[in-house]
Amino acid sequence: MADSAKDVARILFDVLEAHGVSRVVCSPGSRNAPLLIAADARPGLKKYVVIDERSAAFAALGMAMVSREPVAIVCTSGTALLNYAPAVAEAYYQGIPLIVISADRPLEWIDQDDSQTIRQPEALRNFVKGSYSLSDREQTDRPGWYESRMVNDAMLTALRPKQGPVHINVRLSPPLEATLPDDSPALSPAIIRNILSAPLPERDTMKELAREAAGKRVLVVAGFMQPDARLNRAISRLRAMPNVAVVAETISNLHLAPQDYSADSLLCAIDRETRRLLAPDLVISIGGALVSRMLKEYLRECGSRNPDMQHWSVGFSHTTVDCFQSLSCRIDADPARFMTVLAGELTHLRRIAPHTASSAISGYASRWSDSRLSALARMHTMTEAAAWSDLKAFDIILGNIPAEANLILSNGTSIRYAQILERRVPHAEFCNRGVSGIDGSTSTAVGAALCYGADTILVTGDTSFAYDLSALQTMKSLGSRLKIILIDNGGGGIFRFIRSTASLDCRERYFCADPQMNAKGVAEAFGLEYLHADSASTLRPALTAALTATGPLLLHVETPPEQSAAILRKALNINP
Repeated sequence: MADSAKDVARILFDVLEAHGVSRVVCSPGSRNAPLLIAADARPGLKKYVVIDERSAAFAALGMAMVSREPVAIVCTSGTALLNYAPAVAEAYYQGIPLIVISADRPLEWIDQDDSQTIRQPEALRNFVKGSYSLSDREQTDRPGWYESRMVNDAMLTALRPKQGPVHINVRLSPPLEATLPDDSPALSPAIIRNILSAPLPERDTMKELAREAAGKRVLVVAGFMQPDARLNRAISRLRAMPNVAVVAETISNLHLAPQDYSADSLLCAIDRETRRLLAPDLVISIGGALVSRMLKEYLRECGSRNPDMQHWSVGFSHTTVDCFQSLSCRIDADPARFMTVLAGELTHLRRIAPHTASSAISGYASRWSDSRLSALARMHTMTEAAAWSDLKAFDIILGNIPAEANLILSNGTSIRYAQILERRVPHAEFCNRGVSGIDGSTSTAVGAALCYGADTILVTGDTSFAYDLSALQTMKSLGSRLKIILIDNGGGGIFRFIRSTASLDCRERYFCADPQMNAKGVAEAFGLEYLHADSASTLRPALTAALTATGPLLLHVETPPEQSAAILRKALNINP
């Protein structure tokens, strides 16, 4: 395969590949021709062509999310780069290493009323860990030295804790299509290694933290994370302590008892005295932002009632995050290592001093357990008795996701119901909760499915689905075998539920905004098998058919809008 004549393009992809990039999502253009030629010339890179840059970036996000490897995205000059912004922002707040590569015009033509000559350098500066500018006109006494140094730095920045996206803007001048003669010598750019020592507090500090935690009612709170067997083992050990309770969201990818995920089902069912008894002295948080507004508000309430309540935030972050308004200690450490050592130290303290804790502290875990089991029994009774609605549909769907599947949830209705209903977590569960936008959910799932050997299932609402219809073209062109379950409740169902919009006269027009899609027609247009359900009795066989099919397919589930909102309000004890 002919390689680009542009040194900067060849160096760029050689260094990316050396740092672990194996997938490149490319969007067509003319200014980025040298970049696409160079990518094509490297057989070690797997290339995916996606026309729509917004869909391309989200597909790459899904690939990086599941593969846990950096993924590059390449676009032409002009507004093409700006279409990457939503996915790049999501990657930044999720800590996912997207390598954004944009072609650009020569500097002298920027702002000169020539086509696609916008100001591209640092266009994404608020959502990337670093911005880099390269040019095919660099002149140094050591050709290629500057380019390789900058690309090395970009990759080292993207992959350092906390990981995240970087932007490399490459100015390219004609001729863009020129290729090298076959006998041209290779450039062999320098590859710079970075050796990181995994941070963990020193042993004496860990012992001191364990002694402090041993005398407190400890609540471990887990937001979105990648699956990690080491962390799972450590949390399971902590969960066995009599003074430790765990509240995990399903997208924490911790595989615990089903009741450990249902914070909302508990908090909506307990009285004021039980809320007081369950209040922690110490919150240890791991993972990203929480979905549950109820849990966030409860922990803020606990902190306001008890000024001595502490919050330890464990992990890597771009900044100091104090979501519960009670942060007392930021611990920059690998959560799996930290929790493993903490569990070991707490086990040791229990062994040498088993009766030192008060009954209020030693009975903390059992109080959480008893309260949860009672709340979940209530929710189970309600879902069993519920009429056809979103709640009923999600209970059936989420309860039947295969254990080996990857589940992708769109923002809005889907991710919220996933936190309410008791169930086990499948192989892995993901949602774009970095910035929580509805855009790109389907494209993310398309990319995720390309990097996983078993089924990937997207459960999405009709608004999120309509917002990202171009993903279906991406799905078709890339051969993704994604299975899509579409919950069609007539637009943004959340707006019929939340207090700020539920009673507005203009709610349906301006907020719910029913997309009024012909889902069957959409499926046929993109070559998807189409299944339909509009009741519990039709959903069960349709779901069985969907889960046993080889895919790709669309299962269209229609639910009644007003009834769904009313049943959810009743389930969560919320007055209209």
